[in-house]
Amino acid sequence: MPGQEIICIRALTGSDLGWFAVHRANTASKQRAVNINADIAVRLLNARAVAAGGVELPCRCLYPGGEHTENRRLWKVGKNWRFGGPKLEGEVFRTVREGDFFLLRSPIHNDGNKEVLLNFLSAAADPQTHRWLKQRELLRDSMAEVVTGSEVFKALRLKLFGLAADVPDRTTQLPTRQEPSCVPLRTKPVRPMPAEEGEEQKGRTLRDRIRSPHILSQMLKVSSDLSAEAQYEFTKVLELLAEQLRRALITAGMISSIERKHKALWNEVRGSKIAFVDGGMANLNMLGSAPVAARVGSYVVKPGHVGDGREQFIMVKHLIDELYAPPSGGVYVGLFPDLGVLRYAARISIECAGAAHILRQDHDVKYLFLHGSLVNPVSRYTDLMENGQPIAVFPEFSTKPIKILLPPDEQSRRGKDANFIRVYLRQLQLLEQSRAVVCGVVERESQASSVYKQIVEKVIEHPAVPSLLSKAPGDWADWFSHMAEQFRITDALLFRCVLEPGEVLIPVVVDRNELGRAPAAWLEDIRQYPRPWVSYMLPTEWGQPVRLELFEKDLERFQELTRLLMHCTWLLPRYAFPVGLDIADKYAKVPNWMTRPINTNTAVQALRRAMDANDMATFNALRRMLCGSTRDWLFRPKLF
Repeated sequence: MPGQEIICIRALTGSDLGWFAVHRANTASKQRAVNINADIAVRLLNARAVAAGGVELPCRCLYPGGEHTENRRLWKVGKNWRFGGPKLEGEVFRTVREGDFFLLRSPIHNDGNKEVLLNFLSAAADPQTHRWLKQRELLRDSMAEVVTGSEVFKALRLKLFGLAADVPDRTTQLPTRQEPSCVPLRTKPVRPMPAEEGEEQKGRTLRDRIRSPHILSQMLKVSSDLSAEAQYEFTKVLELLAEQLRRALITAGMISSIERKHKALWNEVRGSKIAFVDGGMANLNMLGSAPVAARVGSYVVKPGHVGDGREQFIMVKHLIDELYAPPSGGVYVGLFPDLGVLRYAARISIECAGAAHILRQDHDVKYLFLHGSLVNPVSRYTDLMENGQPIAVFPEFSTKPIKILLPPDEQSRRGKDANFIRVYLRQLQLLEQSRAVVCGVVERESQASSVYKQIVEKVIEHPAVPSLLSKAPGDWADWFSHMAEQFRITDALLFRCVLEPGEVLIPVVVDRNELGRAPAAWLEDIRQYPRPWVSYMLPTEWGQPVRLELFEKDLERFQELTRLLMHCTWLLPRYAFPVGLDIADKYAKVPNWMTRPINTNTAVQALRRAMDANDMATFNALRRMLCGSTRDWLFRPKLF
């Protein structure tokens, strides 16, 4: 009949997502079209177009934020037909996923001269309408058609194609948008393990991702000591928080997506020096605090450069000595109870010293990536206090470590100037003053929750976000933090659910050294510590989110930094960790076969120092350590 129209409805499959530029990096299929069943195509086109095997149609896309006009083809392939053409560009199409609906409105028996309208119905963007259409159970073989006069046609025409004519009656009224509910969502069975690489990877919803085995195992670690009832609620609460936070972050523009373009990226950084730094320590069993055998390795590479100068492996720093020995020599015999803290302070210092050394020696380094936090909390590395009085003094570094940890013109430090707090502060200042972009990279899970708290406080300040929330912004932020703390949800777990592969959070500033925890004696020093800007990125669906830390001076280069780091990570898709840091880690690691000779060497050195200092107690202890095991004759009980 003249003037009649048809709306074709198709449920998108994983292979259909290749039509969208934003999904192509994570979709095995690269087709730029969707299938149209043959019986529907015959009604949509006139007889001449059907006989010709296809036609080019003027198309107008009405999807909010992705509006455009472009000619597209509907052509026959085998028994069925395909509708497609150039890929659909735009970040806005990220909300269109597998299971959502593609809708095409056209005059019946179109000859190619009449415009067609296309739109998408996304469960993420409009869950009520999506649910309403799905409940109609119209689809067979993934497709359906409705024509002028039907109630579903009237409703879809009004809701998705912007025409007020033929307003549907009360029985077909589409659902209106409701404020997000705080009631936890129902769960689904756990999905099977992901397919191997090379098989088709389908787009997954937030609910599907949260119920995947790798995230469930992480949730069990976090919630293992909660009650059975709390564990049951854990998944629903995590899904609720992740869904609401993601919606707010997207609205506020605080999530960016990185497209996988290796050729373009490596051409951009061609010839630039990139340094990766990591440290390794031997597991020493010695007296005192310094059984410290540590070294810092660096891997420096110039992408695109050919020849001997392309890569450099440099053992930047190494230290095998007593760190806190008294001026008279010997081993540390102070009263500080936690020797592990003393050793960890040494590791932080020597790795930071290695990074500063590289930037001081080679001014051509453009990017430096440090394995670990860029700025560590330091209050624990100070004197132990009780009632305002020190009961255990944190020792100063001895002379030899100071020569390794600081530049030549600062190696005469003594007293408090040689304490970890001031030495580490000076190292961070040297890194911050460099021209290179310096970034700390952490892939390990932690119990930290400081980042999501800052993210929540920042996102509610965006003018478009309050209308999305179920409460007033301040009340919602308090509720969010309370629920996350109650169920012990960490930054790593939350952002693993919030982010999709290839996405990065806009960085927020985090104060790692809050003055409220600083001892009074070191308050002014700790006040000077820089506050890093922290972000998370998710390289792959099955990997851990990676935490990034950088100085404020490098914020303007954040986009180029994250693009480089993401592509470095994509070079190890199974491991999901920057390949350069993995190389530096293997280079700097102290293998087990080296530990025993290092133990013996350090013990002999300590024995000599004990002899020189006439320290018989230390001498006897070291002699026993060198001569035998705990069942040796030296340890046999005596009669008296």
